[in-house]
Amino acid sequence: MRNFFKRFVFSFNIIAIILLGGAYLSAFISPTEAWMFALLGLAYPFLLLLNIFFAIFWLAQFKWYALFSIGIMLLGISFFNSSFQFKKHTKEADDKIVVSSYNVGLFGYFQSKWYTGEMVEAIKKNGTDILCIQEFLNLKGENGTTVDSIKKACGFPYSYFQKLADGRKRGEYGMAVFSRYPIEKTELVHFDGLTGNMCMYADLKIDTGTYRVYNVHLQSFKFKKQDYQFIKDMPEDNDEKIKRSKGLLNRMKNAYIKRAEQVEEIKKHIAETTIPYFMIGDFNDPPMSYSYHALSSGLKDAFVENGSGMGKTYIGIMPNFRIDYILFPKNFDGLHYETIKLSSDHSLVSAGLKLKNE
Repeated sequence: MRNFFKRFVFSFNIIAIILLGGAYLSAFISPTEAWMFALLGLAYPFLLLLNIFFAIFWLAQFKWYALFSIGIMLLGISFFNSSFQFKKHTKEADDKIVVSSYNVGLFGYFQSKWYTGEMVEAIKKNGTDILCIQEFLNLKGENGTTVDSIKKACGFPYSYFQKLADGRKRGEYGMAVFSRYPIEKTELVHFDGLTGNMCMYADLKIDTGTYRVYNVHLQSFKFKKQDYQFIKDMPEDNDEKIKRSKGLLNRMKNAYIKRAEQVEEIKKHIAETTIPYFMIGDFNDPPMSYSYHALSSGLKDAFVENGSGMGKTYIGIMPNFRIDYILFPKNFDGLHYETIKLSSDHSLVSAGLKLKNE
């Protein structure tokens, strides 16, 4: 009976190992080719914990079976490092450049709020030099636009707002870059089809060099209220469960494929870029994903350099992971990293950097 139980447990252990291996593959296989791997990537933290449990279980039994789970975990140590860190993120006195990214969620406009003030205070407090904002709503008032007010309040000499033609009747929707460094050139990176997501860049003159700052907002799942309600409170009726689950999975499938297509457009643009570049913004994907793996190639990750824990940046039901990033050229060193919870469903992400030759 005891041997049967151990064989039974080992069978589930093998399944857990295979699924964790599939999660690793999600970083290399585009969802346009096989989108189901992306779901395994999303489940990576849970699959990792499951294999840790099996490894501990077999070690407690003094069984060599533990080597299977230990082996698959060691095989993915680089993925572990991009998802979990245990460093102190203390702010350094000699920060040379502070870069921040924030998905402001239209500043809460459609929730009858307007919280630019708290963002301004956070930016002034941490001394941000380059600020990338996603889901920016630019309203016009008697004293100018939202861009003008933030630029003035934070003391940014330079700014650029890129509007997305999405048919909104109130205000202009898009992305913005604010900078203490001169902006030499800006451009929109075009995504195919009708989408509320975008990518733009601004070339900044930093000291004696020019650096391209990509501001990115990739396709979201676009979950509706009923989707979140379904995740939170599963209906008892099985037919309803199946129907709602299919709808949810279909929405995720479409988002994964669309996001991969957007990543390919950015990669094409990067291939023609001859100057060092930053990749900053809301990827709507965790570190264990095709999007992150493709866009972080050749760059340093501010969280990996100086972060701690899981670095969660999205505050919601799903995905409750790090999906906002500051990726920077290798000729910079990371000095500190922090996330600041404000009123948006995303945290403001900030990193202190320093040029190596300074």
